[in-house]
Amino acid sequence: MKLALVLNRNAGTLRGMDAEQAARELTAIFADAGHTVTTTLAEGGGVIDGLKAAAKAKGTEALVAGGGDGTISGAAGIAVEAGLPLGILPLGTMNLFARSLGLPADMKEAAAAAAASPPRAIDIGTANGRVFIHVVSLGLHPAMVAEREKREHGSRITKMIGSVGAWVRVLRKPRRFRLSIAVDGRRIETDTIGAVVSNNPLGKGHLPYADRLDGGVLGLYVTTARTRSEIMRVTAGAALGVLADSPLIEHRDTAAVDIVVSSPRGVPVTIDGELIRLTGKLAIEIVPGGLKVLAPPVNPPASAA
Repeated sequence: MKLALVLNRNAGTLRGMDAEQAARELTAIFADAGHTVTTTLAEGGGVIDGLKAAAKAKGTEALVAGGGDGTISGAAGIAVEAGLPLGILPLGTMNLFARSLGLPADMKEAAAAAAASPPRAIDIGTANGRVFIHVVSLGLHPAMVAEREKREHGSRITKMIGSVGAWVRVLRKPRRFRLSIAVDGRRIETDTIGAVVSNNPLGKGHLPYADRLDGGVLGLYVTTARTRSEIMRVTAGAALGVLADSPLIEHRDTAAVDIVVSSPRGVPVTIDGELIRLTGKLAIEIVPGGLKVLAPPVNPPASAA
């Protein structure tokens, strides 16, 4: 197979190492498995440009992206548009999508897994037509991301420390939002500090990522937390993988959800970690089997569950 490999030079795993040497080693893994590989090292806005160019290059049969969840999310949208399978090399801080796929955390092991795997279909979501692979978050989490991005973070560790500090600052004065949520033929009016819509329901007992990506449903989570202690319990529950079991969370699984923001100021939103500001309506849908990935099967078919 002719593969186009694009690596984000600024991804956490590549910082502090010889990125060119890492690129050569990863290229060799795919070549040794019998693939023809074209490799690009990019950074900043050049990552998405590199992915787009690689997807359009003559003869490309699959796209392989190395980076964090933001890079992989952008690559997924490009792969879907081009009709190409996507290989994933987890090089970021959390690598939640790669965890959902059951990929090894080590980049060389992940490359070997992708090199040996035939394409298989998984679900994706769309938010106002934009592809997402993990979650769309409104309110509290995006506010934390905005606070964290006010400061530079030179490594994975400092980014994680920065996230903790951002949480503390946001929790001092959390903002509430008026949301009108249409789901399963009902419209729910609610004041909340945060809501999350995930590509398949989030799993339990671990970081917030889905255990399977072939269930054909979204997970909708809206918090009723009001006091600071309640908000801390909810955020801790999300980190520990008990979000759906919390009495402070209203959870349901659905194929589609429409969210309307009443505030003229809008509400901060992250789509797979990328920060935007939403005013008006957010239409979110599941697309069963919408993306093919180069990853070994790790879950039984949905019908066998």
